[in-house]
Amino acid sequence: MLTLQNLIHVTQEFTEKYVAPFTERTDTEARFPTESYEALKAQGYMGLLVPKEYGGLGGGNLHHSQVCYALARSCATTALCYMMHNTATAALSSFGSDGLKSELLPKIAKGEITLALAYSESGSGTHFGLPDIQEKEQDNKRILSGRKSFVTAAQHADYYVTYTNSCKIKDGKNTWLVHKDSSNLVHESTQWQGIGMRGNASMPVQYNDVKVDGKYQIGNEGEGENHAGIVAMYFVVGLGAVYSGLGFHAYATALKHIKERRYTTGGTLSDVELVRIHLADIYAKTQSSIALVFDAAQSFDSQSAESAAKIFACRINATHNVMDICSLAMRLGGGKAYNKELPLERLLRDAFASQVMAPSLDVLKVWLGQELVK
Repeated sequence: MLTLQNLIHVTQEFTEKYVAPFTERTDTEARFPTESYEALKAQGYMGLLVPKEYGGLGGGNLHHSQVCYALARSCATTALCYMMHNTATAALSSFGSDGLKSELLPKIAKGEITLALAYSESGSGTHFGLPDIQEKEQDNKRILSGRKSFVTAAQHADYYVTYTNSCKIKDGKNTWLVHKDSSNLVHESTQWQGIGMRGNASMPVQYNDVKVDGKYQIGNEGEGENHAGIVAMYFVVGLGAVYSGLGFHAYATALKHIKERRYTTGGTLSDVELVRIHLADIYAKTQSSIALVFDAAQSFDSQSAESAAKIFACRINATHNVMDICSLAMRLGGGKAYNKELPLERLLRDAFASQVMAPSLDVLKVWLGQELVK
C-alpha cells in the first residue's frame, strides 16, 4: 500500500515494473504511456496531493517532486504527464469549493478521474499571464471561447483546468474545470509532432462556445491569478524534478556503457582518466539538480519567504544541467549513442525540450530576477 512514508522506495519499484518497459515504445511510436498511466491510477498515485479527508495521501510539494523525479529516471514523458495532473489537483485542492472538492477529489484519489492543465495560448506564449480565451454568461453557465495551444495528456485526462478572462471583473481571471467530452470542445489531434517528450499527447484544444456549469468554477470570481500562482509553484518544481530525473537516467546509462565498453587490450572505457573526469562532471550536475529541487519544494511546504526564488532557480539549474549532462553522455556513448544502440539520443531530445517548455528558460530568469529585487 502506497503511503508517504514508503513513497520513495515503492515508487522506485513501481517504475521498474510499470514505467521502464514502455519507455522506448512511448518515444518510437509517439504514443501516450497508457499502461504506465493506468498503473499510476490503480496504485494510488493520482491522490498524492489530495487531502486525507477526501481519501488521498495528503502529500505536499516535496512528495510531488520525489515522485516526478523517480518516474523521470525511467521515462520523462510519463513523469511530465503525471506532473500536470498533480499540479491541476493542487489548484483544485487549494481553491475549489467544498461541493466541488467533495464531488471530485475522492474520485481523483481512487484513480477514477485525472486532470490536465489548459493554460498555454499562442497569444501569450510561455508567459501564461495574458490569456485570450473569453467568457460570456448564460443562465448559471459560462460560455468559453478561444484556443489553448498545448494541453498535455489531452483526451487522456478527464478534466482540463482552464484559465480564462473573467466576463464579470475587468482584468480578472478565472479557473474552470472543463470535461474532455464537452460539446464544442475540439481537439486538434494531428498537430503534435514533438522532437522530444514524444508521448505526452500535447495538442491544441479549441473552445468553440463551450458551456461550463457554474459549479465547476474553481475559487472566487476574478481571482484566477492567485490560482495561477499556486499552479506555477507545483508546475515549476515538477519540471525541475522531471529534468533532474532525466539527467540521472543519462548518467546511469553513460556509467553502464563506459564500464562495459572493452578494448582489445582488455581494458574498459572507464579506465581512461578523461572519461572519468567527464563522468564526474555529469554526476556532480545530477546531484546539484535534484538537491536544489528538493530544497525548493521543501521551502514551499514550510512557507519559507525564499520559496519562490528557490523554485525558479531549481528549474533554471535543472534545465542548464540536463542539457550539459546529455551532451556529455552522448560523447561518452560515442558511436553506440549516435546510432541509437543506447537511449542517449532519445534522452538528449527530451532534455532539449526543457529550455522551451513553458515557462521557458528565459522567462524563468526574468521571474527570478524580479523575485530577487523585491
